[in-house]
Amino acid sequence: MISTFAGTAGKRSRLNILLIAGTLVVVLTLIFLLNRGDVESGMFQQEPVEEANQVVPVEQSESIPAELPPVLWLQASGSSSGNAAWAPAIVAPFDTLWSISTGRELFSPPAFHEDMIFIAGNDKVLRGVSKLSGSQVWSRTVTCGLSGGVAADSTTVYFSGQDGYMYALNIETGSERWKTGLGYHIFTDACIFCDSIVLAGNSMGSIAALSRSTGALVWSDTMDGLLLGPAVSESIAVFSSEAGAVGAWDLQGNSLWSRGFTSQPSAPSIKSGVIFIGFSTGKILALSLPTGETLWETALDNVNGRTVVSRPALVGDSLLVAGTCDGRVFCLESSSGELLWETEFENWISVTPAVCDTIVYASCDDNRIHLLSLNTGLTIDAIETGSYSGTPPVLMGGVLYTGNSAGDFTAIAGSLPDNPAEE
Repeated sequence: MISTFAGTAGKRSRLNILLIAGTLVVVLTLIFLLNRGDVESGMFQQEPVEEANQVVPVEQSESIPAELPPVLWLQASGSSSGNAAWAPAIVAPFDTLWSISTGRELFSPPAFHEDMIFIAGNDKVLRGVSKLSGSQVWSRTVTCGLSGGVAADSTTVYFSGQDGYMYALNIETGSERWKTGLGYHIFTDACIFCDSIVLAGNSMGSIAALSRSTGALVWSDTMDGLLLGPAVSESIAVFSSEAGAVGAWDLQGNSLWSRGFTSQPSAPSIKSGVIFIGFSTGKILALSLPTGETLWETALDNVNGRTVVSRPALVGDSLLVAGTCDGRVFCLESSSGELLWETEFENWISVTPAVCDTIVYASCDDNRIHLLSLNTGLTIDAIETGSYSGTPPVLMGGVLYTGNSAGDFTAIAGSLPDNPAEE
């Protein structure tokens, strides 16, 4: 038998439960309506959080205008900016158009002229190759490996060797026009200065300005240490050295200024009257081209030990992209040095990335070229290369050209990314 007290208590308990439940429903409804109103009014909205290296779709950027490739490849990467990439960007699916194997490392930035590519390798050979088919048109073998970048005008190809010579070859046949010895190994890029002089520097710090037509010495000067560069802008040439020196010269060989730093600089890049250089301490400096004065300095965070920064790639009028030997790719605002984004990988990014209007192509020692969004630094895709980084990648006419440390040089075609604005 159930007592009257127990029955009354049960009814009160059920009534209390109903009251509590009803109150909770009202409160939750009010919270939902308030949050909905806040979201619709823009309050408390959060952008989706995206982790590093997350795969993201390609987004078109209207902030970086497309530029045309140079007609003449007068210095490494085709210009003083260090950036050998021109729109359109390409994405998967990729297709290997052709590949050649040299059997030795390919570290020299190649030169392009019309339908030809000029490829220098540590197998001691400079090759003139068809850009369309990869077939060899001519070759020239020298006595030592080739490491410096190649330059070309409309008639002549210029390159330097570890045998200490600067060479000038007929662009159509590969026959020798002249060669000039500089006394020691040459690792610098060949560079045509003001249409009349070819510049080079050797491993003992000697700079040589040679007649473009004959190879005769026009003027010379010295720096401290193995020379890097040069980069040329209008009538000023800039070299750096592994000993920490940076300096500028005019066409007549007058030293405009020189500076010494305590860490190893990269090869210089120049744009809009400013020199951009990375250092082995993880710092990036912007220097005035006319005076060498420091305009800004940016230090990367969490640098442990030696963190060599690659030659910077200047993009449009406002961005700088580079890689490091501790596995980073980063992007700075070139007018201020402000860090915009940084992406980390598991191996070195030791050569200059190729950067077009929307995508960064970064060659990594994990045997891949990584495609990153220029806007965010997030990963889009990766291309297997079969070996460590070699030549800095070049993007031209919808084809990516790349050489690796195994001696393979490959032309890779891709597809145009979707443009959301046209959908």
